Amino acid sequence: MAAELGSNVHPLSFGKDQTIIDVSKVVWAPLNVEGLKKGADVAVLRGDLSKGDAEILLRLPPGYIVPNHSHTSDEVYVWLSGAFTLIAHDGTRTEFAGPAYISFPGSAPPHGLECGKSAPCILYLRYSRPFDIKYFPEPPPKR
Repeated sequence: MAAELGSNVHPLSFGKDQTIIDVSKVVWAPLNVEGLKKGADVAVLRGDLSKGDAEILLRLPPGYIVPNHSHTSDEVYVWLSGAFTLIAHDGTRTEFAGPAYISFPGSAPPHGLECGKSAPCILYLRYSRPFDIKYFPEPPPKR
C-alpha cells in the first residue's frame, strides 16, 4: 500500500525545511522499545529517533502503561487525545481528562504514564537528542 500524499511517509512541502502532514493520513508502525509491552504504535513525523532532533506521534491503547523511566534528552509532549495519568517519581498520580502540554528537561526525575481505560491516547513528542530510556522501580502509589 502506497502512502498518501500528506502522510508522514510522503509529506507535503512548499519549501526548504518544511514538513506538512495531514495527521489523519499518518502511517503507524508498531513501537518496539525494549522494556515496553507490545501494543503501542509510532509515526515518525520528522527526524530520526536514533540521531535526535526527532518528532513523533505515539498511539497507546486503552489501559497501556509506560513504566517509570527517564531520558537523557529533553522531552516535550502535547497530549492530543485520551484521558491519562502522569505518575511522578514520588508516586504522585495526576489525572488529566484530555489535552495537556508536558515538558521535561534531559535526565528529569523518573516518571510514568498510564492511558485511560476507555479510549486510546495519542500524543506528540519531541526529542532533541538521540532517544534512550532508562527504567526505574515503580514508586509506591500516592494521590
